[in-house]
Parts: sequence; structure tokens; C-alpha cells
Amino acid sequence: MLSNIPQDQLQPRLQILVYILAALAVTILMYDQYYQGLYPLVLSNAIAIPAFLFSAIFIYINRDRDTYAWVNYPLILLLVLLALYQLPRYPQLMIHYLYAVPLFSYFCLPILHATLFNFLVAAAVIVIVWTDAGTAIGLRTGTNYLLLVVSAWCFAYLTQLKSESLKRMALTDPESSAYNARHFQNALEREIARSETTRQSVSLIGLVIEDYQQLIDLHGKWVMQQLLPNFVGRAQEQIRAADEVFRLEKDKFVLILPHCPEDGAIILMERIKRNMQSHTWKPVSEIELATAAVSWQPGEDSGDLEKRLEMKLKKQKRASLQLAAFDE
Repeated sequence: MLSNIPQDQLQPRLQILVYILAALAVTILMYDQYYQGLYPLVLSNAIAIPAFLFSAIFIYINRDRDTYAWVNYPLILLLVLLALYQLPRYPQLMIHYLYAVPLFSYFCLPILHATLFNFLVAAAVIVIVWTDAGTAIGLRTGTNYLLLVVSAWCFAYLTQLKSESLKRMALTDPESSAYNARHFQNALEREIARSETTRQSVSLIGLVIEDYQQLIDLHGKWVMQQLLPNFVGRAQEQIRAADEVFRLEKDKFVLILPHCPEDGAIILMERIKRNMQSHTWKPVSEIELATAAVSWQPGEDSGDLEKRLEMKLKKQKRASLQLAAFDE
């Protein structure tokens, strides 16, 4: 069930769940501390419960906005300050309490921010324990804390690499490194929705490698697989940073051009076509392209715009075949 939730929606939901469970755990811990007569700890931990619940409610209200993440900073800072405040009086209890901070911080904060925060906490722990219990215990405690920080950092970094790798595999075509057809639909719908709001144009450029199957038969599939990333890279060199290249079929690529009118798309299309066809693609030597450009019109959806582009590409290919037959 959770696997069907997008990652940007899954993270705030997990944080809400963890904060509620943490508030419950602190409540149970307070009961045990009250039973043992540790009344100062009960009072300090009582502050953490509304902090957890407030953060959970805030994240739930702002779960669809990017602003929900900032509440994690004051929450973790408050928890650490409470532990450091009680550290001289209850060193053993608070040290074990602080050992949970690295995992908690890497779960809630960006890796860089969590790392800097944990090094500052480690320095504070060393100074406090050094002052109260001596140099040896202070260094040992700080070393243990830093070992936990390094372990948590490795886990968080590997998790981030895995997430980025899975995202890249889900969005890109493995042969050409261009975005894939599934991502094309989402990106085009996003740009059309943005154009409806901003009244700015969005255009598409279609590039079809002509006689693609013949090139495979002539040069081999491996050669064409080596050519495709270079083809996409050369196309990306001629477009803006906001423009994106997609591979919809084995021989068809489409460029999405936000804030670009049709006349600008046509000029860019001709420049790309000229550049691609004049380039020497070793060992293929040269390639021929069928190209077309269309611009979004009010009232069109993504399917209508894609169909218009496909019709123009087919018309261009028919014209090329007729011209080739006439030349013969």
C-alpha cells in the first residue's frame, strides 16, 4: 500500500507516524521516571510531548507544501537542548537518550544539515562530560557518539543513493539516457497546466531518425546503442537548461520547450536538424532526421498536442519519401 504513494507524499506521512509514536514512547518513559522518583526528568520530558504532537499536526496540515520540513529543525534542537540540560545531573540516562539523536536527525533533516548539527552536539557532549567526569570519560563518550553519527551518515547516504538511482531508472531510458515515455506524459501535462496559468507558450519538437532499423541491420545494435547517448547529449547542448529531451519510441525523440512560441521552436528545430545531420557519427557517418514542431493551443490537452506533432512528423516523412523518389 505504501509502495503506491509517491516519495514526496510518503516522507511527511512517515514523519507524522514517527512523531506520534515518539510522543507515545515519551509518555511511557515519563511514567517509569515518575515511578522511580526522577521528577526533574519527568518535567523536562513533558515539554517534548507537545513538541512532537505540534510537529505532527503542522506537517499534516502542510503535507502538500514544501514548508512542512522547517518544523523539524526547532523540534530536534529542542530535544537536544533538553538532553544537554539534564546531562550533568543524569549522565548515564541522557547519554543513551542522545544516542538516538543521529538516527532521528538523519531521518528528519537533509544529510549535510544533520551532519553539521551532530558534530556540534558531539562537541557539546564532550565539553559537558569532560567538565563533570574528566577527560577520559568525555573523550570516550564523544567518540561513541561520533561512531553513531558516522554509521547513521553511511546509512542515510546509501539510502539517498538508492533513491536517486531508482528515480533515475524510473524516469530515464536506459539506452539513450533521455527521459522515457512515461515521464513525458507527466511532464507535458505539467507544462500545459503551467501554460494555462501563466499564459505562456509551450512547444514540442519531434526528431525521428530515419531508416533506424536499416542502420541497426547495417552497423549492428551495439553501435546504435553507443550512438544514442551521443545523439541525446548533442541535442541537449543546443537547447536551454529548462528544456527536456524524451525518447518515446526506438527512433523518435521529443523535446519539450516551456515558454517557447512556435516560431521560436521552428527556428530551433532547423538549427538542431542542421547540426545533427552535418555531424559525423562514427562509425555511422551521418544520419537523416524527420522533424516537426508544434505549439500548444488553448483548449488542447496533452494527447491532442502529441497527436498534432505525430501528424506533422508523418507528413514530413511522406514528403521526404516523395522527394527521394523524385530525385531517383
